[in-house]
Amino acid sequence: MPAQMYSTLKRELHTMAYDNSPICISAIGAVTPLGDTLDEVTSAFYEGRSGIRKIEKFSTDTFDTKWAGLPPIANDLMHWPDRENRYSPRPGEVLYAERAIQSLLAEFNPLDVYAADRVGCVLGVDEPAINPQRCIDIVQRTGRDNINNRREMINKAVQSFRISELLDIDTTAVLRTIHKAIPFSGYTRTHVGLCSASLQALGMAFNAIREGRIDAAIVGGVSAKVTPMNIARLEAIGAVCTDAALEGTERSRPFDRRRSGFMPAEGSVLFVIEREDAVRARGGQIYARLKGYGASLSAEHIVAPHTQNTEMRLCMQRALADAGIPLDEFSAINTHGTSTKLNDHHESRAIAEVFEGFKIPAVAATKSQHGHLIASAGAMEVLGVIGSFRDDFLPAIRNLGESDEEAILPLLRKRRDGPVRNVLKNSFGMGGLASSMVLQNPRLVN
Repeated sequence: MPAQMYSTLKRELHTMAYDNSPICISAIGAVTPLGDTLDEVTSAFYEGRSGIRKIEKFSTDTFDTKWAGLPPIANDLMHWPDRENRYSPRPGEVLYAERAIQSLLAEFNPLDVYAADRVGCVLGVDEPAINPQRCIDIVQRTGRDNINNRREMINKAVQSFRISELLDIDTTAVLRTIHKAIPFSGYTRTHVGLCSASLQALGMAFNAIREGRIDAAIVGGVSAKVTPMNIARLEAIGAVCTDAALEGTERSRPFDRRRSGFMPAEGSVLFVIEREDAVRARGGQIYARLKGYGASLSAEHIVAPHTQNTEMRLCMQRALADAGIPLDEFSAINTHGTSTKLNDHHESRAIAEVFEGFKIPAVAATKSQHGHLIASAGAMEVLGVIGSFRDDFLPAIRNLGESDEEAILPLLRKRRDGPVRNVLKNSFGMGGLASSMVLQNPRLVN
């Protein structure tokens, strides 16, 4: 980033009415392809283990996609068609949110410290889908003779659906799930910006605390898009890797020359964020310090990144200027790194532009291990950064063979052991949505 532009952005951001005392992540709740605890997830990153597994919750006979980044419970709790009467009518998003919030509560309940109206909730979410089993039930009840009778199909749908199920397919369903466990009443939002949603949710809550709207927030993302309908849609637009010559665990290959699409994944990662001095006063856990946030929207194309990398470059510059940390003090960049041709190409060039004149820090791409969790992708990768802070290592990029981007970026071919101080985290979404967050290791920086 040219020095003059960096200084201008920094001046503009620091004139805002923010209280810049440190804000941190103080509790975690998760259900992910790599495990459900920080220890499990960090161990998987350290060992280079994959969370990609066979899809067993529905038949993949008609799909090229037969693998996904699934939490171990996914194939057990959701199954279509339901031959053993074990399915739940609730969407996967609700199930994952229930488990993640209970895990978070086991660490800390913000209502033990703050008034309900000072606790907010900002989440990146996918719009929950109707449970496929319910659709199967309707078709079976309608019968072969009436399958093309619209009125009869509607009648059977009305008879089949419960009111609660219709509420569960609203974008606020996950909020209601979390509210049952922690009845907050402060600043609340859901962000449906697809792949950048949970990092933008983290940034929105971060700013809400700085502005004094709330004292603490439950933040993160929830996604359960490994469904027959969504896989069919992704294959139809060519977004996922369907390379038959590659095993499922090999298909997510960020920055690799052979990359051809992302690996679908799902899960939930939730955090509590609050001011660091409050956490220290009660002797709580400080996992990571939030130092700066930036967002951008280019909207040049409905799917593709901006041809000039505009939104990617801007959100990184804004986050870095907000953080005020010199560019030569970063240990790593945790990339969006989807394993798609366009993202990895444009992200590489945007990083090079932002760090022009400086040494680019080590580049990680952890979707190579867990796949793309869509609305919860950014939160999943922040969880990985927390593991790096705690255990002093940067994970290798799995499946990285020949790369066209290696002349531009210092890609992590091997795990790098040693202290990790400051990390720039990127999350980008379709339509030119983009966000970046600067995270700092509280163990190493006062």
